[in-house]
Amino acid sequence: MSKQHYIFGYGSLISSSSRRITGIAGDSLAVRVQGLERTWVGWEGTGMRAVAARPMAGACCNGVLFEVPESELEKFDERETHYRRAQLDLSQVDYLQGDQALDENSQVWVYLYNHKGHGLQSAPIVQSYLDVILLGCQEIAPTFAREFIVHTLNWDIWHDDRHQPVYPRAQSHSEAMQLDQLLAELLPQAFTRRCLAP
Repeated sequence: MSKQHYIFGYGSLISSSSRRITGIAGDSLAVRVQGLERTWVGWEGTGMRAVAARPMAGACCNGVLFEVPESELEKFDERETHYRRAQLDLSQVDYLQGDQALDENSQVWVYLYNHKGHGLQSAPIVQSYLDVILLGCQEIAPTFAREFIVHTLNWDIWHDDRHQPVYPRAQSHSEAMQLDQLLAELLPQAFTRRCLAP
């Protein structure tokens, strides 16, 4: 029997509409992965930060598992060009919705932070990208969005670019006030320093 392939999405790939822009993606399972730390990193030449994960003992990272046909993996590799695709051990996965679980024959992939040549630099977090992530989290539950915020590091140099989005897969929506209230509650200092993009 051929393996079923899944990707662990912990950033913009949490959003069902965002991942389907890239390729065929099945329904998702909400999960928490042990041993992964999520942080904001700057990518040279993009003008913005992105979230990235790296192995870290004692850390955890929420996100979704979604099935991808093997023939579609290349499309997601191209999307995640600044990352390296690595195999994720099923023993690291905690399922958050009932007794749903993947078959032990499943192959699970995660896109990890490629440290070489990349760092925090001076690129900002842009709100249009963060909105896509948080809207994806809200598809699952408000508590899922809260967990994303709490378990993500390096909230600084933050621009509100909603009036002219920098992120190429930005989504129009009417939940700005709701998202801002959540961010202000959980990240009061960083949110206060958020400024309009130039």
